[in-house]
Amino acid sequence: MVEEEFDPTGMVDMSPVGIENQDLKNRNSQLTGALVGAGFPQDPNEQDHVHYKLETDKILERIEHFLKGDQVKFDNNGEYFSEPTKNILTLVQVDPKTKIKYYIQELTEAKKGSELMKEILVKIENAKGNEIDVRDVDSKRILKKLEKIGLKSEGYKYVSVLDEDKKPFNEYGVAELMRIISMYVTKETFLSYYNEERINEIMGDLGDALNNFLYCNYEKMGMDTKFKESKYTLICLNLLHTIESCYRRALGGNEQKNIMTKSFITQNQGMGGTNNIPVSPVIKKKWSPVKPSTW
Repeated sequence: MVEEEFDPTGMVDMSPVGIENQDLKNRNSQLTGALVGAGFPQDPNEQDHVHYKLETDKILERIEHFLKGDQVKFDNNGEYFSEPTKNILTLVQVDPKTKIKYYIQELTEAKKGSELMKEILVKIENAKGNEIDVRDVDSKRILKKLEKIGLKSEGYKYVSVLDEDKKPFNEYGVAELMRIISMYVTKETFLSYYNEERINEIMGDLGDALNNFLYCNYEKMGMDTKFKESKYTLICLNLLHTIESCYRRALGGNEQKNIMTKSFITQNQGMGGTNNIPVSPVIKKKWSPVKPSTW
């Protein structure tokens, strides 16, 4: 049995096995640092492994906003998503005691050859200026309670309200589609190996199944107007094209190759590859006939 040797402080294992283990740890630390510098963050809970972060969460986030009908807006901080809105003309009614404002939309409704005036409460604003949109299902009930309050009219005003017609799906529809799509837009998909024929088979099967699912459930999922139904084909194509682009990244294992290539190049640079090693200039000694050291 070989006795292990330790340094005088008793802190570092100086045996051949200990030295080899330490060398491996140093190499692993260098490789991990190189990969982290290349954009592949290390999981703090698993220090011995390097995890690759492929941005599937951002792709899924964009898809979810698309299904909700959200629109892209821009400000000083860049782009952001916002619920679809529209400007409508409303009658402003104010409660003199609480200073709460009620924005009421007046519509004409045809009924048995005659026209009736219909009022819909679309927005409420408190005394501090905070606003809240009112759902159609709650409007009638709130207006009935307001009949007992002596409201004061402040005239007409255009306000921005949520545009439900631009939202192709309800919450149930968005949740069901996201549940399906999230099984395809994954890191496993990016890091897989597919050929052209297999990708076409997958997209063909998914296209048929997705079309059948939407056709059987589109009304339940919120497509309850002609305008929303007109988006049916466009939505199917957008979803399929986005998923196909994810599979194309795995064509011939390209995503794996890209990650490994980037990892290898960064590893060499992080460990001080030959391109980074400074070369000391060679200084030639002046020859002298009386100094043998210069011969």
